[in-house]
Amino acid sequence: MGALSKGGAAAYGATARAQLHHARRFTFSLLAASVAVGAAVPFAPAAYADENEVVSDLGVIVVTARRRDEKLVDAPVAITVETGPQLQDKNAVLFDDVAREVPNLRMMPSPESVSAMDVTMRGQTALRSAIAYDPAVGIYVDGVYVAEGQAAMNTLLDIDTVQIVRGAQGTLFGRNNTGGSISFNTNRPQLGVYAGEAAAQTGIDHLFMGRGIVNVPAGDTVAFRLAYQNDQRDGYGSSVGSGQGDFLNQHRYQLRVGALWRPNGGFDAYWTYEYFNAQEVGGLLHPLVGTGTVVQQLGQLAQTPPYSGLGLAPVAFPSNLYQTDADLPSYDNTSLDATQLTLTQALGVSTHAKLILGYRHLHNETAIDVDATTLPYADTYLQNGSSQKSAELQLGGAALQEKLNWVGGLYWFRDDGSAPSQIPPQSLAYQAFFAQAQLLGIPAPVIPYPVVESNSLENLSYAGFLHGEYRWSDRWSAALGLRRTDDVRKLNENDYSATPIGPICTIGGAPLGPCPPVNESVSFSYWSWEFSTRYRFSEELNGYFRTGRGQRSGGWNVPVSSLQEQPFLPEVLTDYELGLKADLLGGAWLIMGDVFLGNYDQMQRLLPQLVNGTPTTSVINAGKARVSGAELESELRLSASWWFRVAAGFTDAYYRQFLYAPIPGQPAIDESHNLFYLTPRYNAGVGVAYETPVSDGKLRVNADYDWQDSVQFSVFNDFNNQAAYGTLNARAAYSFDRNGKWEIAVFGTNIGGQQYAVTGGSVDIVGSPTPATSWQIPGPPRVYGVGLSYRFGPKS
Repeated sequence: MGALSKGGAAAYGATARAQLHHARRFTFSLLAASVAVGAAVPFAPAAYADENEVVSDLGVIVVTARRRDEKLVDAPVAITVETGPQLQDKNAVLFDDVAREVPNLRMMPSPESVSAMDVTMRGQTALRSAIAYDPAVGIYVDGVYVAEGQAAMNTLLDIDTVQIVRGAQGTLFGRNNTGGSISFNTNRPQLGVYAGEAAAQTGIDHLFMGRGIVNVPAGDTVAFRLAYQNDQRDGYGSSVGSGQGDFLNQHRYQLRVGALWRPNGGFDAYWTYEYFNAQEVGGLLHPLVGTGTVVQQLGQLAQTPPYSGLGLAPVAFPSNLYQTDADLPSYDNTSLDATQLTLTQALGVSTHAKLILGYRHLHNETAIDVDATTLPYADTYLQNGSSQKSAELQLGGAALQEKLNWVGGLYWFRDDGSAPSQIPPQSLAYQAFFAQAQLLGIPAPVIPYPVVESNSLENLSYAGFLHGEYRWSDRWSAALGLRRTDDVRKLNENDYSATPIGPICTIGGAPLGPCPPVNESVSFSYWSWEFSTRYRFSEELNGYFRTGRGQRSGGWNVPVSSLQEQPFLPEVLTDYELGLKADLLGGAWLIMGDVFLGNYDQMQRLLPQLVNGTPTTSVINAGKARVSGAELESELRLSASWWFRVAAGFTDAYYRQFLYAPIPGQPAIDESHNLFYLTPRYNAGVGVAYETPVSDGKLRVNADYDWQDSVQFSVFNDFNNQAAYGTLNARAAYSFDRNGKWEIAVFGTNIGGQQYAVTGGSVDIVGSPTPATSWQIPGPPRVYGVGLSYRFGPKS
């Protein structure tokens, strides 16, 4: 894999434009087909529920946070639920848009790939989006675990509900849910009805979205559903170093096919196949000067005699947040194939069985200039491949005159793949320059030939779990859960410099020549548990207490830094939560609040570093920490016209112990004074919706304002941070008739044009107090546009 030449970049641009043209043609064809089906199918307005009818009891929302159906106000856990229509009213497009108005939650594009997603919840932060590392917040699509953030930045295509559960979920969901879990549930096919939607949006920066959904029955027991969405938008970033533009653009599409078979009331089978593709320029790394970086020092040195004769381009630090100085032509290409099958069978009156099978195949290639300057310092090519397979068998039901609700099951998971990287070769002049820089005391790597890092990984997991809740009285119940998990993490590694005389191993401690075989395997076993109790003080007020323990899996760092490399250990969280849920004013006012406390042992932290001249992201066990906080959510339906929502979160996180030895064998440094990175202390959001009849149709207006406190982007706190900021978003939609068949809408996100960084990072040099480079990824600027949609048939 090599760098794109100017001609290659032009060819890539032409290819991308051709793909965009074909994608738009396909989208419009699908939209036209959807409308044609709607015109051909007799439309029965009576099939629609009257949209002026208000659901008065907000607490009747059904959630499955404990692997069974129960009311939102009854579930003894902190949970936020958003429905598909609510997300559309907010003009939410991608997975990370669901984080608006959710306490103590941040969802952001990953620095590794803009189609990957990083999630931080209650201080639990993401690691690198690759097969070697596990997230702290579990992502599930139709019950299937998404093992890593790569390709998780999908569109919110045909979503039924999103359920965001905060706090350790180690019993029912398993390891890697120490922060919580987020479940995306798609709309299932509907039996016996024809329904669908055709929608398109256009807006600033050549924004274009096309969506088509068709539901088709086949007899009384089978139905099919086809959903497709195409998202395009010009980028809003450019490079002063290379002249490349269109950074942070969107060029992605997603297709989902679903089938439902329900031959009788006791059995159903639900199957989906999904394809996601993104061919984009990728993320923009805006370089920071701060209090000085190695890249800044080297850039200044390159323009002074005698090094000014080497012909290295001046290093620039643009003041414009949407600019970089990167000279490596960037690209970010991702494809995902995923399928799942869910079988549900009733076993008698009060018992049922469920089998969930899942498969996800991922491939990603990224070219990223990690130093974000014209210096050929950390130009990097990354790949990430993964084949995930999982199976979960659940049994559940009620016993003892329905006083006991229980669920148990077995789980199996396997992920095979790799996450290789490559540093391209550097010029001889560059090598001489850096050799002199080292003589002057400026630490810098000398890489005379390309460094190639290859690996293969295999992750295995087995688990069994049991959870039950006993109702002691009409007011009081208690629940207990237990889970046993066994993990195996295997690694095969090779890291070498490709010289003319053959490969020379770059792993520390290796003899001169090719790398010796590096085959590592480690096993971990965990017991997770949970106890909760809830009490109904009145018909309107519920209280609960829960405590539990969860783990995030250990594993191997890639690339391996030395032949004596040791695995990083599992992270363990024991948390406590006390909450109240009130369903007031006849169900028109829902209030949910909680306070929590979590104790962390062997907390995992991600350190971007230059090791042996190779940019790496190494996980260390930082020690111990304590996280406490509070959360509040409230929804108020004043009338059929007005709806309000407010949410606020507070996180007080600090290290109780954080000893870090930059150089193995040397004294450790106390880093416990650092703030948690990627964790704002406060966040809040407010939303309002208004709906009123207008002529023969109706007008619906939604607006939300979301604010977060300042946040650090570096584990070892430095100048790389983002001050507090807020964004305003709004959407106004007019339906031409009471049934909502035709709708036109105008929308805007970040209406105030707030400039902010959504994430960032600092790459350190082992043993150096000065970061090699620091950068930030900007959030989207102001976006506005207009959309048109047509729906037919009953609502999903």
